[in-house]
Parts: sequence; C-alpha cells; structure tokens
Amino acid sequence: MSTQTLLRFLGRNALLGAALAAAAATSALVTMRVVLSARDVAVPALVGRPLAEAEAQAQRRALVLRIEGRRHDASVAADRIVAQEPPAGGALKAHRAVRVWVSLGPRRATVPPVEGQSARTARIALEQSGVPVDRMVDVADAAAEGTVVVQRPAPREPDLSAGGAWLLVSRGPGGASFVMPDLIGREASAAMSLLQSAGLKVGDVRYRSYPGVAPGIVLRQVPAAGYRVDARTALTLDVSRVDS
Repeated sequence: MSTQTLLRFLGRNALLGAALAAAAATSALVTMRVVLSARDVAVPALVGRPLAEAEAQAQRRALVLRIEGRRHDASVAADRIVAQEPPAGGALKAHRAVRVWVSLGPRRATVPPVEGQSARTARIALEQSGVPVDRMVDVADAAAEGTVVVQRPAPREPDLSAGGAWLLVSRGPGGASFVMPDLIGREASAAMSLLQSAGLKVGDVRYRSYPGVAPGIVLRQVPAAGYRVDARTALTLDVSRVDS
C-alpha cells in the first residue's frame, strides 16, 4: 500500500471515529437530560377528586395511585379521595406511588327513639346503633329526673352528620316552671289537685266568708293568673266558707 493510500485510509477512519464519538456524546447528553427531567415529579392535588379522575391525574405525571384504605367522611362524597400522601405540591420520583384514602361518604345510621328513656339507657341504645352522643343538656321539665325529653336527630331519621346526637335531659319536676292558671271561681279541691300534679305546692290556704258564693270556691290567688311559677314559688289561695 502506497503512502498516499495509507493516509487516505487513516483519514477516513479518523472522520468515522469522530462521528461516532459525537453521536455517543449526543446520546449521552439526551439520556442525561431525560434522567434529570424524570428524577422528580410534582404531586398533583387529588383530595376531593373522583377516584377515576385521580388515577388519570397520577398517570399523566408518570405516577402510580395506591389505595391505602376507605373511611367515612361527612364532607367528601363517596368514591372521592379524602386524603393523600405525599400532599399536593410535594416532589416524588417518577413511577413511584401516591398513597390515597377513598371516602365512603357520610356515615349513615338509623337513629333509635330514646325520648322517655333514662339518659343511661338512651346513650347505650344510640351508641349500639352507631350514633355517638355528643352532648347531654339538663333542662327544667316535669318529667322524672334523668329522663330524655328531646333528642336530635329525631327518631328513625338517618344521621348523616359527622357529629352525634344531642339529648335534653330533665333535671326533675323541681326545676320545672309553669304559667299560673286562673283558679278563681273553681272548686278549691280541683284547683289544688291541678297545682299538685304540676309539682307545685300551696303554702297558705285562707278561708273566709263571701256572700253569695258556695263554700269551697277559690276567691283569690297569689300569684295572679299569667305569672310564671315553680316549686319554690309561695302560692296562696283564698277559699270561701260558710259562716257558722
């Protein structure tokens, strides 16, 4: 092989090697850029989204959706994402999993009727039905002490709230108050039975004669009709009598 032919051969090989090296460098640069761009992925906001939409959002960012569990939530409808980890805006490597919890919707429970029951019995019945008792409030009422007089939610209604039941419990007839009825002109025995049935006591009965009125009739009352009274109020009745 002549010197000139050898030089041409070496020149061609040198050009080929340079071209291959350039191609390799370009490929490495592209690969590096792909790797660097796929290293971290911004986690999308999935809470509140339907499950199918959340899965599509994750796939668009080369992430995997992994359901960790399901739970009741009053503010998030069923089959929507109620929580996620990592939170929205966080960084995650491509093809890693976003952990999510799916809502079962509000808890539904049939509220049993507990009005008229003791507070303890009512609490047990409600909790066994899946309705926790959030609050019990003592109120003045003629019912026996410790008796449930009002419940919310009402009996047999579905409880869709995150909270539980409220119970109004009587503190006993001693704490009840009433509007004083008009007793004047009534028979004293009937008037006193009415007051006693309301848990009220007549502290003083004064008998006096009154012309033209049969004996045993209420002539005057204190307090007057329309006043609010309770068991601590001093009640006085003036009752007619026959002079001997």
